Amino acid sequence: MNKNRPKVSVLLSVHNHEMYVGQAIESVLRQTYQDWELIIIDDCSQDRSPDVARQYQNQDDRIRFYRQEENKGAILTFNELLKRADGEYIASLDSDDIWYDGKLEEQITYLEQHKEMAACFSWAEFIDEEGALYSSTKKECDCDIRLFMHEDRTQAQCLRYFFDHDNYLCRSSVVLRAEVAEDIGGFDPKFRVLHDYEYWVRLIQKYPVYMFQKSLVLYRRVSVGNNSLSAVNMKNLTRVLNEHQMIVYTMIKDMDKQIFCEAFQDLLKKEVTNDTHLLCEKYFVLLRWTMLEIVNDRQVAIRFFHEFMDERVIEVLEQEYQYSWQDYYKEMEETWQLYPLDFYKDYRDLAERNTNNENAYKAMQSEYEKSQKEIRRLIREIQGMSRTVSWKITQPLRTAKRFISGNGH
Repeated sequence: MNKNRPKVSVLLSVHNHEMYVGQAIESVLRQTYQDWELIIIDDCSQDRSPDVARQYQNQDDRIRFYRQEENKGAILTFNELLKRADGEYIASLDSDDIWYDGKLEEQITYLEQHKEMAACFSWAEFIDEEGALYSSTKKECDCDIRLFMHEDRTQAQCLRYFFDHDNYLCRSSVVLRAEVAEDIGGFDPKFRVLHDYEYWVRLIQKYPVYMFQKSLVLYRRVSVGNNSLSAVNMKNLTRVLNEHQMIVYTMIKDMDKQIFCEAFQDLLKKEVTNDTHLLCEKYFVLLRWTMLEIVNDRQVAIRFFHEFMDERVIEVLEQEYQYSWQDYYKEMEETWQLYPLDFYKDYRDLAERNTNNENAYKAMQSEYEKSQKEIRRLIREIQGMSRTVSWKITQPLRTAKRFISGNGH
């Protein structure tokens, strides 16, 4: 083993965060635990982010800075950071977030004492553009500021929560054993928005993790424009929903028998005594999946049926579960209404009308201002869909459900 090997490799990717990246780096420098290296890759920023990062590299030889000449995106940049890491542990920090001074010391101490744990996370508090806590200022945030504040869970409990709800793990809070990161690999480029969520599923399928029930991270929540992956538009919304389906399908398909039975013991129809029973039970569990607690989406179950239900399994379904081809055909009839997206038609119609109004602004001042106000209201409702996790679109979909139900649709 290299005697000069750092204990922790801190990975930090930067893209157009000149206002915040210095604060992120300084929070690493202030750590009470000092055996670390900080690897920074600037993903072709168009602002002064590279200049800010280089200043710190010149001050501390534990900091390594690299700049990409073309924008490769968060997924490939994170994977490149992983390749360059030499530490025993891997820690990740988003370039607009901030660590508490004792974060690394608490987490490394825990992992050194609990060799069975592959990684640990912590709670995170939300801050605004200026760094003020939302909880202190009472300023309105577009999502639940307690999102990352959860209890510690077993592998089965974590995966069941993912199935019933969504991701609740903050990437800037993780410390992960390097050999575990090498085993599970990097981010999967197939998941452009929910790559961190898919990564946690892959991690917890194989290893237990621990949650510190205290805040060790300040998680910055800022307003976003309409041209990024954080933007509120139908393209991004559809991408999030489709990626969520893929994650849930793969999670159930690959889930170990013991973990599956523990996670879904309340839903099992029979005792799982063989692989055929396991396939049947996974199919029935997928039939019950409700995307974001709102819409029963059976596409994942139908896909599972097509992939795994051969004549042998179908015979068991008929004889032991009293589930016939007619039952399957009925499921097929109920798979088409995937998402209650009619709600977003209001947004599109208003946006189109606003464009027309803008061309005749002086003549239609009153209507223009009215449509602007309504668009802002709808944006606030669906602004939750941003950054990298699908929980942020839950509230508008709930609104859509109430709207549709209230109109008898």
